[in-house]
Amino acid sequence: MEIWIVLFAFLFVSLLTVGLVYLFLKRQHDTDIWRMQSQLKEQKQAFYLPSKLEAYQRLILLLERLHPAHLTLRVLQVQATAKMQQTVLIQTVRDEFEHNIAQQLFVSEQAWRAVVQSKEEVIRVINMAASTLDNTATATDLGAKILEITAQIPQFPTEIGAAILREEFRAQGL
Repeated sequence: MEIWIVLFAFLFVSLLTVGLVYLFLKRQHDTDIWRMQSQLKEQKQAFYLPSKLEAYQRLILLLERLHPAHLTLRVLQVQATAKMQQTVLIQTVRDEFEHNIAQQLFVSEQAWRAVVQSKEEVIRVINMAASTLDNTATATDLGAKILEITAQIPQFPTEIGAAILREEFRAQGL
């Protein structure tokens, strides 16, 4: 009987030792995992933060460049017809948008939708202005009509999109 007590005590002490070693190693492993996750998070943030910042900057700049008042004055070809100017304006809008399309990776879905809607609204205003002019209209006439239509809109979609981007940027604490 005494041998069973000694054997049981030895087994109990052995299991207790194995359990304590297991708990110590598990705790150490969990600490190492947490430390590696923290380092990975810091590295990820260090890698993505500059790209994210640049994306917000580029999209704000895109929206400013696409605003009809800025676009019309920047791309105006005085000798062109209204139809030729319409084509140039729309192509400029599409080119600028396509040049910045990858920035959608760094902004929210809502912000990206605002950018896309802004682009579409600019094209719609250009086409609307062109449709009101006759075949003899000049590029200057088209520009004036675009500015007239834009002036009637209290807050143009490019301004709304820029406000959404600024608000999202501030909310993220960047």
